[in-house]
Amino acid sequence: MNSSLCYGWIDHRRQAPRAHAFRYPIGMFYLDLAEQEQVLGLSRLLRPWRAAPLCWRERDYLPALTRQGMALTQAVRDTLQQALGSAPQGAIHLLTQPRSWGLSFNPVSFYFCHELDGRLAAILCEVRNTPWRERHHYVLPVLAGEPHTFRVAKSFHVSPFLPRDMDYHMRFLIQDSHIRVRMENWRAGHKVFEADLALQRRPLDAPALRRYFLAFPWMSLRTLSAIYWQALRLLFKRTSLHDHQASQSDLSVGETVQKDPVHARTHPERH
Repeated sequence: MNSSLCYGWIDHRRQAPRAHAFRYPIGMFYLDLAEQEQVLGLSRLLRPWRAAPLCWRERDYLPALTRQGMALTQAVRDTLQQALGSAPQGAIHLLTQPRSWGLSFNPVSFYFCHELDGRLAAILCEVRNTPWRERHHYVLPVLAGEPHTFRVAKSFHVSPFLPRDMDYHMRFLIQDSHIRVRMENWRAGHKVFEADLALQRRPLDAPALRRYFLAFPWMSLRTLSAIYWQALRLLFKRTSLHDHQASQSDLSVGETVQKDPVHARTHPERH
């Protein structure tokens, strides 16, 4: 089975206007969309029912398309086609937190989209915010032979503590046993915020699914609770607020960068 469970840590560090940091353990699914029925058959803990302990439903993802009856695989490809003019036809692997006890919330889900020969061709990031319950999609084209490092303008209001006029710098490392995602917010040449997601992949079977549930029985609730708790801490630190702005579009396209933009700016003397 290509699908797996992922265990690891999520780190957030804010440099300005107030220093702030936190670190939480996290559990996620790395799901091959071609294996959905196989994964659902592993355990009664994981069901397509909304209020199940762990719920997998395609309608929780890309809902503008899937809630109209489109399969998630096709919805991903249609989104890439709209953004890039073409869509890879190989495997699609989704890194996400499934719905838990009726509650579904992912700050971001990643779709790793491959060509038929197995080459990673694009990454689709489905970003959500709270409490507005909006979504935005960043499409990152992967160029053959280039590092998985990207730059994209921030086009979506996620946190009231960060403005919109920023750039995201993203780096991905996807290996058989590890997944690493690093995202930084830059504004006017200065890094304001950074987040690291470091995961270890483990085989997915019925016993592993039970262990996952025991480790993270309320993963969605934990995620939402952590967001609001950290927001309260930032308010106590008198961190400035920025008005919510609705996005004019729900789709943005990034660019691959040959050099790590953070490394280049941090150590200019090396270039």
